[in-house]
Amino acid sequence: MKLKATGNYLSSPISKKLASNFIELGYGLQVEGMAAEMFFNRSFELFYPYRMINKLWFDLLDDETDLSSRCETDWRVFDWYHSSYEHNAWFAFPGTAGYQPICDDSTFIIEKSPTADVSIRLVDDAVHGKTAMYVENENGEKGGLGQDGKYCFAGVKYNFKGKIKKIRGQGDVCVALYKEGTVSEPVCVSSLPCIGDTYTEVNAQLYVSEDGRYTFVLLIPPQSAFVCDDFSLKPEDEVRGFKKSAVEAGAYVSPAVIRWPGGCFASFYDWRTGVGDNRQPSYSYFWGGFQYNDIGTDELASYAEAVGGESMICVNMYHPFKRYYEYVPPESLGGDPNDKTLHAALHDRDLIQFTDKQKGAAEAAAWVQYCNGDETTEGGRQRIKNGRVKPYNVKYWEMDNEAHRWFTAEEYAKTCVLYSKAMKAVDPSIKIGMISYCFSDEALEKMVMIAGEHIDFLADRGFEEKDLENKIRIITEYNKAHKTDIKYCNTEWLPLNGADVYNMVPRSQTKTNKCYMFSKWSYALDGAATLMMWQRHGGIVDFVNFNNLANTHSQSVIETPKEGAYITGPGMMMHRFAKTKAYRTLQIENYHPDRKDPVQIQLSETEDGDFLVLNILDRCEEDGGLELDLSVFGVPDGEYGGICLCGDSLISMNTLNDTQVKERPAAVNVKDGVLYAKVRKLSFSEFVIKKTKAAK
Repeated sequence: MKLKATGNYLSSPISKKLASNFIELGYGLQVEGMAAEMFFNRSFELFYPYRMINKLWFDLLDDETDLSSRCETDWRVFDWYHSSYEHNAWFAFPGTAGYQPICDDSTFIIEKSPTADVSIRLVDDAVHGKTAMYVENENGEKGGLGQDGKYCFAGVKYNFKGKIKKIRGQGDVCVALYKEGTVSEPVCVSSLPCIGDTYTEVNAQLYVSEDGRYTFVLLIPPQSAFVCDDFSLKPEDEVRGFKKSAVEAGAYVSPAVIRWPGGCFASFYDWRTGVGDNRQPSYSYFWGGFQYNDIGTDELASYAEAVGGESMICVNMYHPFKRYYEYVPPESLGGDPNDKTLHAALHDRDLIQFTDKQKGAAEAAAWVQYCNGDETTEGGRQRIKNGRVKPYNVKYWEMDNEAHRWFTAEEYAKTCVLYSKAMKAVDPSIKIGMISYCFSDEALEKMVMIAGEHIDFLADRGFEEKDLENKIRIITEYNKAHKTDIKYCNTEWLPLNGADVYNMVPRSQTKTNKCYMFSKWSYALDGAATLMMWQRHGGIVDFVNFNNLANTHSQSVIETPKEGAYITGPGMMMHRFAKTKAYRTLQIENYHPDRKDPVQIQLSETEDGDFLVLNILDRCEEDGGLELDLSVFGVPDGEYGGICLCGDSLISMNTLNDTQVKERPAAVNVKDGVLYAKVRKLSFSEFVIKKTKAAK
């Protein structure tokens, strides 16, 4: 490939926030794997089955076009599986749990010990959630309640707490850790204080002398019975509810803006359930499974800060259709929201609390005040009471997710105005985002005319450059006419429809599934092409949130097994875009790459104007070459260094113990103003090159 650079800028300066991410509560095991909490089902609840939408996105069905086809119940068969996807059962000890299949009738409770007269069962005697655990030991020795899957590190203190009450019996109660799979001798034991016949809060610390997998056990004396609830086990080095390793991995990736708590989850989220001391576990209305609410506003906003980013909150916009429906097709949007026979998709709950738009706007405003208010406000005082004095100063607020499920375009735009007025009355500095991906361009033009004075960014979800340019045209014309500064954002993107055979191809052709594709190097390469596209459009593109941050069948930038954390191929790519010195893209003569082109070249200038930044993306399976005429910049002859991310194949992937995507030093040479580069197959490279002449 031979190209010639010009000194002309392609667009305005690139936003520094393109490398951003997305966390969704309730979907998969994203925050559960990131969280410091080590118990599965710590509140002893009946397990809520995953809903079909979850199974489809996890690609568990043999045939995703046939919802009655077999659903995989052993997740260990997938190459994305690791220890944080475990569903560890509670079991009567002595005993072991082994792997439990994940299906609709799973309880993850093993009621009888195989070797002793010890039993456990759920009872309606709870102080946290709906049920508690009754533990009965009719054995002649201590027995009790166990759970496998506790990966512990030497030198770290593990803090246990719980609520326990005695039903009958005499003797000491203690907690212990056993080497997983053994029942003879504990490696550490900690006695609990005297427990009475009403719930007593107990605390203990546990230690191990070597790294490894352990079984947690509550040991009760012979001929006794106790009821337990609200257990917790966390490492002492946790960071505001998260594992230290999850924070360190997140800081490496360096997301500029983290969107939360969804996604689809956000559309049925009551933010008050995730703050304060009395958080109750619940059902994830959209995705199914447990939603413990241990990770909420304070934890998520603190995580964003800890990794060097800021938060963008996706707001639940109340609507009468949300009472019964998760989706209402366009032809039914004029129907009666209280008619359960309407042609629409039921969510199988009665959520009357999410139906009043005025109430929803007030709740959103209260959320802003909780995050951003000082001690003179009710919300600020509540946050301070919950342990956070300094406001979070959350700037970005997106108006729901996939609003076409309940709203017409005009109705949604008017509701955005309602919410914006209420929320900006609390904090005028916040930025309001109106979604743009589920309505036509014609409808969007009308929506912008309705809400444009009250919004600050479009929250989009597309990948095609023509669609991007249409959206940018709409807001640019509006900004010019109304002296506003609405930005384009993409708040949930996946690099779909890529240029290679491994991304989002029908399973009938590949015999694989989309989860398999998501985890591979091809996915990261397609991600780089999409990010380069957004760079070319300059600062009108403010931030874009890669879906997801963690533990989404490797559709993520970090994965957080119990043994530690690692960076995926897309995570390594995101790190490079987060740290890039590219400030403003430059035109290359007679060259405009398409996002799907297998080889792409992009040239930018640094902010100080003293250097060029050259990016080379090669998704081909053969090496190539580049000659780039840089004579317009007066580049001195010599070798210039850089970084190359590469994999041996499109299906290379990283795991905890096998890093197949490599970061290697690379170099290009300049002679007589022409840059010569050997382009490695299946790679993304960045080079920084000294120049002596300024761009125009």
